Amino acid sequence: MNKTTEKTKKKTVTKTAASKTTKTPKKVSSESSGLIDKSSKILVLVESPNKCATIQKILQDGGYKNAKVMASVGHFVEIKDGGGYKNTGIYPTKDFKINFVVSPGKKEVFKKMQEAVAKADYVYICSDEDREGEAIGGHMKDFLKIPSKKCGRATFHEITAPAVLAALASPRELDQDLIGAAHARQALDKMMGYALSPIARTRINCRSVGRCQSAGLKLVVEREKEIRAFVPEKYFELFLLFKKKATEFRAKYCGTTKKEIRKLPSLEECEKIKKACAGKPYFVDTITCKQQNDFPKPPFTTSTFQQEANRVYGMSIDAAMSCAQRLFEGIEISGSHVALITYIRTDDCSMSPDFAVKLGDFVKNSYGKKYYAEVKKPAKTSETAQEAHECLRIINLDMPPETLSKYISDKNLLKIYKLIWERTIMSSMAPAVISDTQYDIHNGDHVFVMHSREVIFDGYRRVHVDAEDEITKDDLIKETFIEGEVLKETQLVAEAKETTPPKRFTEATFVKELDKRGIGRPSTFATIIKTILAKDRGYCVLQGKEISPTDKGIELSEFLDKSFPDLFDLKYTSRLEADLDEIATGKIKEVDFLKTFYDGIEEKIKKIEPEEAKVCPNCGAIMVKRHSAYGYFWGCSGYPKCKTIVKF
Repeated sequence: MNKTTEKTKKKTVTKTAASKTTKTPKKVSSESSGLIDKSSKILVLVESPNKCATIQKILQDGGYKNAKVMASVGHFVEIKDGGGYKNTGIYPTKDFKINFVVSPGKKEVFKKMQEAVAKADYVYICSDEDREGEAIGGHMKDFLKIPSKKCGRATFHEITAPAVLAALASPRELDQDLIGAAHARQALDKMMGYALSPIARTRINCRSVGRCQSAGLKLVVEREKEIRAFVPEKYFELFLLFKKKATEFRAKYCGTTKKEIRKLPSLEECEKIKKACAGKPYFVDTITCKQQNDFPKPPFTTSTFQQEANRVYGMSIDAAMSCAQRLFEGIEISGSHVALITYIRTDDCSMSPDFAVKLGDFVKNSYGKKYYAEVKKPAKTSETAQEAHECLRIINLDMPPETLSKYISDKNLLKIYKLIWERTIMSSMAPAVISDTQYDIHNGDHVFVMHSREVIFDGYRRVHVDAEDEITKDDLIKETFIEGEVLKETQLVAEAKETTPPKRFTEATFVKELDKRGIGRPSTFATIIKTILAKDRGYCVLQGKEISPTDKGIELSEFLDKSFPDLFDLKYTSRLEADLDEIATGKIKEVDFLKTFYDGIEEKIKKIEPEEAKVCPNCGAIMVKRHSAYGYFWGCSGYPKCKTIVKF
C-alpha cells in the first residue's frame, strides 16, 4: 500500500490501492518487538469483545500484569460515500485511492482505543488471522497512529495460553499484500454494486446487484431452469422375490450373462423376461465376499462444517457460524472464560502436529490401539483453497460434549460442539471394515443380484454412525446360502419407476456448489445465502429446506446475463477470487487488478445505458419498472412527488 495520509480532524485515512512486492511478512526487529519486560504496559487489540476476558486471563496468568485487552468490535472504519467513481469514495483517476473514515457508530470505541494506545508501552495487533483481520489490523495501526517501533502483529489459531503467549513472543509486521487484497475486494464489490444496482432498480425494480450474491443467484436460477425443463423418463425394474425358512428376500434383475441391464424400458419387456424364466429353476450361481474399508472423513474446513451443520441439524449456515464463533471466542466454565474450538475460517484440513500427537494418544487410551490411525491430509479440496490455517477442530480433549453440557444451556451451541468434537476424534481413527457379500442368482442366461452387508470392525463408527451410512438388520442376510442352491417360492415382480429432475439446492448443497465453483470464500457463504433469501430483496425463498428462486430473482438473473454476460459468467467470478489470492501473495498489483475490472465494467455500462434508460415525460427522472396485481408498468423514480406511470 502507498503511504497513508492522515487527517486528524476528520479522523480520515485515504488509502491508495497499490500492493507491496513483499511476499512474506517480516518479523518485528528485536529492538522494537514485544520481547519487552512483562511488567510493561502492553495493549492487545482484538476484533471481538467476547475474546477479551479469555485473553486477559491468559496474559495475567502468563505474567503480563499490566496488560489490557480491547476490542474494535469488528471493522471500525468504512469507505465513505461521496466523490470518486459513482460516489463510492473510490478514485480510479488517482490510482484507486479509497476514502476510509471512522464509522459513525464506532467513534466511541475508536476514542477509547486512542486513549489506551497513548498509555501503552507496546501494542499487539491481534485481529483475526485472515485477510479481513489483516485489513482491520492495518486500520488499527494507521488510524490510531501507532508507531512501528511500538507495534507488532500477532496471530493465533486458538485462544489458548500456549498459542497466545507464543504469538506475543514472536510478533511480525503487518502483511501489506493481505491488506491490499482485502481493500481490493472491498473496492471491487462497492464499485460493482454502486454501478449496477441503480441500473437493476430502474430497469426491473430489483434492489441490489452484488458480485458474489448475483453469481449465487445465477446458480439457483440455472438449477431451477433445469428442473422446469426436465422431462421424466419412465422405466421399470424387475425383482425376484423368494423365501427361505419363512424369511422373504429379493434380488434385482441385472440383465443377462452377456449384457448388463439395470432399467427396462417397458412393462412388455418385463413380461418377455418373465416368460423366458418361467418353468426354469432359479439357483445361486456364485457367492462373492469382499471386505471394504470405510474411511472417516477428514477434519472440518469452514465449508464442510457449514454443510454438515445444515445437513445433520437443519441449521442455517448463518446460525451454525454464529454458534461456532461463540465456541471459538469462549464460554464461561467454572468462573473462567474458556475457548473451545480453533479459528472457524479455514479451507485447510491439516492439523497441528502437536495436537495430532495428543489426539492419537487420546484415541489409543479411550478405544484401544487398533482404533488409532494417523490423520492423513487429503488432496487439496478445491483449486481455490488457500490452505493458510489449520483445520476447524476442538481444543481440549478433556472436554467431551457430555462434560460441556453442564455449562451450556443453549442446545444449538452444544449440538455444534458435539459435531466438531466427533469429527475431530473420528479423523484420527481407523477405518471401519465392511463385509459385502454378493449373491448372483441365475435363471438360464438371466441374472439377478442380491447383496448382504455387515460391519466386521466398527473403527471410527465407534464414535458416531451417520444415519445415511448405518448398516441395518435389513442389510444383513441371516440365512445361509450355498453355491448351486435352488431357490423356492419364487416370483417376478415389476416396479414402475421414473427418472427424477435435479434437486433444488439446500443450504448445505448450495455451499458445496459455491465452494466447488470458487464463488466467494467460506467466510462469505453465509452472507451470500442471507442476501439472496432476504425478504426485502425477494430473489429467493426457502421451500422446506430447498432454495427456490422467485420470479423477481429469475428476472434479475436473466437481465444480468443478457446485459453483462462477461461480468456474471461463473468462471469469471471464480477468476476474480483467484486474482484476489494473487494480490494477497504479491503476484498481482491491486491497482492493476482494479483498473482491469473498472475498464471492463465501464465499457459494458456505456453500451447498455442509452439502450435501456427510460425517462419520465413529466419531470425527467428515470422511470422504474414496477409490478402490481395487474402486471408490469413504468413508474417515476421520483414517486411520491411525481406519480407518473407509463404502460409497460
